[in-house]
This record gives sequence, structure tokens and C-alpha cells, in this order.
Amino acid sequence: MAGDFFPLESIHNFIEKTVIIEKPQRYVSKFRPTVLEETKSTNYMKTMGPTKLEMPLPANFLKKHSKEPKLPEIKQVKSHYTCSMKKPAVPTGPFLPPVGTPPKRKATTPMGPKQPPCVVDTNKGHKECHSKNSGLVPMYIRKKDYGEVPNYLMRRKAKHQKALEEYNINLKKQEQHETMKCLSDKECQEIIEDLKQKYSELNAEYLRLPFVIDTPSMKTKKVRLEVEMKQLEDDIKLLDRLDSICKNK
Repeated sequence: MAGDFFPLESIHNFIEKTVIIEKPQRYVSKFRPTVLEETKSTNYMKTMGPTKLEMPLPANFLKKHSKEPKLPEIKQVKSHYTCSMKKPAVPTGPFLPPVGTPPKRKATTPMGPKQPPCVVDTNKGHKECHSKNSGLVPMYIRKKDYGEVPNYLMRRKAKHQKALEEYNINLKKQEQHETMKCLSDKECQEIIEDLKQKYSELNAEYLRLPFVIDTPSMKTKKVRLEVEMKQLEDDIKLLDRLDSICKNK
């Protein structure tokens, strides 16, 4: 339309206009003093409290066991009878009553069954009667033979003592039987001949061993023969030396 008017295009028409937002007024506590009061005193209240505080007294501290519940006091009730009148004093001097054992009274009532032994149960002296199988009656310390050595131990000790004496007697007999005795020349020569014969037999068996010995059994046999032959040689030498000493004497 010819009559419409359009504004000219410009970059300023597309830029948004800045909007100014008014900020609310800062909150100020009503308990805060004014500026004049702040200049006059330094102990004014702020958000962190007063600058100076009074130290608490030790008497106001929490005491030990103060919050524990307290039990009511136990009132002691006197169970014994108290007499208001004062008893007369004990007479002195020649007014003392005669001292002597009172006469024994004869039991007029028939004796009943034997009561079970009482056992003290509390520290106040209350007693209770228990059965024998309850485990609370000291049965063993009330026995007649309490503290004595049992008979079976005495029998065992006597049996052990007898066996020990027999062993000592047999040991002495064996020592007497095995004591050394002097051999005659004939007996000594017979023993030497027997040892030499046994040595020859072992030597012949030793010579029959193979030249190459590689098995464990053959090695063991060779060592055994060598040890036995060495022992026989030592015995023969000892007997020959003793025989020569006896002949020289």
C-alpha cells in the first residue's frame, strides 16, 4: 500500500534494550546497633557473637556420677527387742554367784530321727538342709578315713616294693654268675682254635664274593663280613697276648 510507512532497517532496531532491575534493600538486623553506638563501644553484637566472653567457673562444671539414678536409702529395721528400762548392774565383791558346772539335765523327750546336716547358705547365717546327692553337702571331708592313704594304694606300694626287692636279688645273682673267672691254658687254646676256625669260614665266604659288586645286598654282605673278620682278629690277638702273659708269669 502506498499509504503505509515502514521504518528503515537498522541494526539498532534489532539490539535488545537493557532492562535495569532494581535490587531489594539489604537486610539489616534490628538487633544491630547504629553507627553511633558502634563508635562508642567495641562490644557490640554481630553475627559471630560478642568479641569477649566470660570464662565459666569450675564450680559449675558437670560432676562425676551426677546424672546416675540414685537408689533410695535402705532403712535398717531393728528386729531385736529393746527394753526401755535399764538392767541392774552386775554384783561385785562377796555378792558374786557361786561358780560351778550346772547339773546335766536328763532328756525327758524321746529322741527323734537324726536330722540331716545343715549347710550355711548366706553371709547372714541362714541355714538350709540339702540332700546328699545335691552336691552342696561336704560328704568326703566328714568321712572317718578322710586324709588317710587308701588301702589300695598301700597294697600297690607293698607289691611294688616286693617286685623291686626281687629284681635287686636277681640282678645280684646275674652279676655273680657273669663275673670273670680265670681260664686254664687248655680252655684258652680251645677258644682260640674256635675263633680261628670261624675266621677261616668267614674268609672263605669273603673270597667267594664276585669281583664286581654293584647291588646293595652284595655291598651290605661285604661290609658285614669285613666287620666280623676284624672283630675276630682283635679277639684272637687279645687272647694270644693274655696267654703269653700268663705263661711268662
